[in-house]
Amino acid sequence: MVDSRFTEFLSVLDDRIREARLGELDSEGVLPLDPREMAFTNVFLDDMTDIGLISDSDTVYFEKKLGRANGKLNGYGYSEDGAQIVLITTISGGEAIEEQKNAPQSEVLAAIRAALHVYKEARKPFHLEMEESTQERDMVERFHSGQNEVNTIRVLVLINGVLGKFSGFEQPEDLPNVTVDLWDTERLFRAASSGLAYESIAINLEKILGEPLSCLSAPVTVKGHSCYFAVIPGDVLYQLYHEHGPRLLELNVRSFLQARGTVNRGIRDTLQNTPEYFLAYNNGISATVESLDLVDDGAGRTSIRSVTGLQIVNGGQTMASIHRAKDRDKADLSKVYVQAKITKIDPVFVGSLVPMISRFSNTQNKVNETDFSANHPFHVKFQQLSEKVWAPGEVDRWFYERARGQWEVARIREGTTPKKLATFDKRAPRQQKIDKNILAKVQNAWGELPHTVSLGGQKCFVGFMSGLSKLGSKWEPDEGYYRDSVAKVMIFKRAEKIARQIKFSAYQANAVCYTVSLLAYRTAGRINLETIWKNQDVSEALEQTMRNWMPRVHEEIVESAEDRNVTEWCKKKECWGMIQSLDVEFPAGFEEELAAGQPLPNVGKFTERKGAKPKTLSHEERERQAKVMKIGPIEWQEMIMWMMNQPEYAGFPVQICSTILGYSVIGWQKVPSPRQTKNLIEYLDAWNEFRDNQDES
Repeated sequence: MVDSRFTEFLSVLDDRIREARLGELDSEGVLPLDPREMAFTNVFLDDMTDIGLISDSDTVYFEKKLGRANGKLNGYGYSEDGAQIVLITTISGGEAIEEQKNAPQSEVLAAIRAALHVYKEARKPFHLEMEESTQERDMVERFHSGQNEVNTIRVLVLINGVLGKFSGFEQPEDLPNVTVDLWDTERLFRAASSGLAYESIAINLEKILGEPLSCLSAPVTVKGHSCYFAVIPGDVLYQLYHEHGPRLLELNVRSFLQARGTVNRGIRDTLQNTPEYFLAYNNGISATVESLDLVDDGAGRTSIRSVTGLQIVNGGQTMASIHRAKDRDKADLSKVYVQAKITKIDPVFVGSLVPMISRFSNTQNKVNETDFSANHPFHVKFQQLSEKVWAPGEVDRWFYERARGQWEVARIREGTTPKKLATFDKRAPRQQKIDKNILAKVQNAWGELPHTVSLGGQKCFVGFMSGLSKLGSKWEPDEGYYRDSVAKVMIFKRAEKIARQIKFSAYQANAVCYTVSLLAYRTAGRINLETIWKNQDVSEALEQTMRNWMPRVHEEIVESAEDRNVTEWCKKKECWGMIQSLDVEFPAGFEEELAAGQPLPNVGKFTERKGAKPKTLSHEERERQAKVMKIGPIEWQEMIMWMMNQPEYAGFPVQICSTILGYSVIGWQKVPSPRQTKNLIEYLDAWNEFRDNQDES
């Protein structure tokens, strides 16, 4: 008997694929050119990222005969340290997802071989023969340049249908270790509907160790959980991380920061130089499990035979550092042992207990509350506001999704008749749907962080949540924040529509987020968001501004990358610095509709003194001005306090920075002169160098 929930899941998935493929039809009938296979790939990966099954990835369709064999990929991704590469390939199946055709083993094997063939051939410099400034070339070039770092290849096969019998895949002799991960719609449904933020992993410790893992059980003081303490060999942790990787880390949020920080460097040095002291020096790991199989030896000693649903909630850096030490540095882990606190949590308490364990555990690298934000109070409150605040006219409202697919589920469940369906579509139109990842993207772009948006959905979301945490635990969104946020979404959606009409051959998403960030930056927060909310639309002047700027922004992104990988360049703060200094102008009439404030600095004119003839800023002067006006009052204050303790900056340097602090406090109603910015850049460079050194120590 077919599970009705699975049928509903497929229906929602089909709606989302159709939306990803077609998007919103605009007045000129322009649609995104996204074939169904890539739309399926994007939607499938979105869900896997949300569940924590994969870190951020790039979707790129590549299919070409390379040598004597065909190569095909639908996307790729890398671990933080570049040691693992994920090759994504899709078996598209039928046109309608409800068909759920079987994927035979021969088709799956062919897809795996085609994906690996692209990577094998990319180790040769065939990207030099490809068209420049394309995402396909960026992908192949990344494979080529990073080949010496990769020690594990994970082939992720996404199946639009049901996986048939699969007996396995033979490891190629000429490639690093290859693992194959097969995902069909049934497996995605099971993972998405389990109620967990990850897919349960079953681990047989007795098989790995050769015997059960000895442990001590703590007294049970409250229902819902029980604790066990154990000492685990370093080689076992290496094996677990090597096989399961970031899937062991809750929501896959904590990433390995390589050996840049003091803590990680200390872990690395201990593993290399004094491994016998690792147990004494290291704080160990904290883990949660859904269940465990205990065995009693009859003499009162308890051991763990196997565990299910293992998640490392603290100590991810330790796990990744141990893995890196053996993989990269060839460290001997035979003397390495790690203490572990293992907490068995009843399923009904997973959502409430796991975040608190992560928050309060004593760990070397603190996990912020924002890392675990599926049910964060901000999103709960924002959803409540979306249900309460109606658009002007009280006819419709915007629909906020805390989880993907909520809009489609609500539509299916409420629209049980054609009349009810029409009522739902009128009350909550599809084009007025916002999910938490889109909100994070929009707010980061508006917050002048396009390089963070370009990092991908997961890192973009974590960056947004980290920014919210700085507002304090007592802050929560109100109706004003909600209306402003929706207005920013409307601006972003209009930018996406413009990009579709321009039809960029590549880097369309980057052009959109950088254009929106440039708009926020150049207007110094003077766009009247309340007017956009009241009109439920952007003005003609605002739309024309983005239409004029976007091709320039796109061109500058590509050109400023020079010989660098454009996709990777867009993720750098330096790229944003180049766009900030771009010489662009506002169309006639746009200045008049902005809120009161400074004369816009980007018009290219500056009066050195009263009565003097306006002077056109040079590119260098404009870039300096952009960098100076990026700094807010709080940072100017911190910098001035630091300078007052540095003898070389006494007197004039402190005075000029204090003057600029005043400019920033009043919203840049006065603009720094080229002469001022020349000195200020020197001071800012010294201040940034000091802060970088502080971070390292």
